[in-house]
Parts: sequence; C-alpha cells; structure tokens
Amino acid sequence: MPQLVNNIAGMPNLDFVIRKANLQDLPRLAELHCSSFGRQEHVPIMLGQRYVMATYRWLVTSDMTYVLVAEAEGAIKGLVAVADRPFTNPMFKACAGEFILSIFIHPGLLFKRKLWKRLFRRPALTAQGQRIANYPGMAQMTIGAVDSACRGKGMFCELVKATCVFSKERASRAVRAGVYKTNWPSRRVFIKCGWLEAPALETSETVDYIYFMDPSFRNELGLSD
Repeated sequence: MPQLVNNIAGMPNLDFVIRKANLQDLPRLAELHCSSFGRQEHVPIMLGQRYVMATYRWLVTSDMTYVLVAEAEGAIKGLVAVADRPFTNPMFKACAGEFILSIFIHPGLLFKRKLWKRLFRRPALTAQGQRIANYPGMAQMTIGAVDSACRGKGMFCELVKATCVFSKERASRAVRAGVYKTNWPSRRVFIKCGWLEAPALETSETVDYIYFMDPSFRNELGLSD
C-alpha cells in the first residue's frame, strides 16, 4: 500500500489510490461520513460533527483499528474502517469526553429517545451468533462510505477487497460487516466480492456478510457450506 486501481469496470477517469488514512485526513473523513448518512439513522451524526471527528481520530490511531481511503485527484472519495475485534465499547470509552460535550452543547439530545435507543441497543443474537461475533480472529468493518459522485463505479468494491488483504496482514482470519437490510447497493457489493451471508448474525434491521481469509475458520466456527 498505497494500491493504484485503474479504470474500474472499463470506465475512464476512475483511477484512484487506496491507502491507509492518517490524522491529517480527519476533517475530510468526518465530512464524507456526515454527507453519507442521514441524521436520524446514525448515532455519531446525531451527536454532531465534533463527535464524528472524535470517532475517526480513534479509528485512525487505535492499535486495534485502521481506516482505508480511496483517493482520486488529490481528494478522498471513499473510506472503510475496520476493527480487529469488537469495537463498540472501546470506541465509546475513548470518545466519552466528546460525547459529554455534545450533550452539553445540545441539551435537547437528552430527550431524544431515538438517540438513546440506538446508542444502547444490543442485537438479540443467538448463542451461535454471539460466538461468531466475539470469536478471536474475527475482524469487523465498522463503517463504509463513498462520495455520491463515485457510487456505482466500483470504488466501494475495491475498498472492501482491500480490507480483506489488510486484515489478513494483521492476522485476522475473517472480516464481517453488518448492512441494513434495505441497503441493496451495499449488499450487492459484498456478494460480488465473495462475502457470504451469515444468518446467525442477522438482526431485525441488519444482515451480516463474512469474508474468510482462512478457509478452515468457517468450519471452526461451525458454519456449514
């Protein structure tokens, strides 16, 4: 890395470089994130751009996470973030100060039921699902976003492929990603890239896909063909 990707799907002027993000990228990462998700569907955005920035600072600097970006014409057009292991509690603890500040700046958030419901929801997974989600060697994609002008042109697919390579180098044996069931464009990307749907991780809102860098890991987890 960085990795040059040329003319995806035979379309001109789509050359871009995939590289690891750094602290100088934080403003653009937060900007791209906030432009990609609705305020009502995403907790960090409900808390404001300062909190979004804090989450990316942790994702970029933590030893258990990494962020990859797709850069074209000197600008970041896409991103994915991945954690080597379950990340929700470590990230929340790391960003707790910014969370408190966000509530202080916007006290109306205290009465926003949807915020608290989403913040403290816990997926009702089966015993098998919990085992898979927490099994050592199972990395997790935390977020993915692509600039609206670059969607549908293969950029997200290349970022997804890059996470498999990068996570394998970090000794992960598989990567999983949760996607809203209604988000068919993203679901098609994971299917196209060879990720397998994992019914044991399904919730009322999301479906998970897994890519196995280590084929034997699938049997170890008790997942049938």
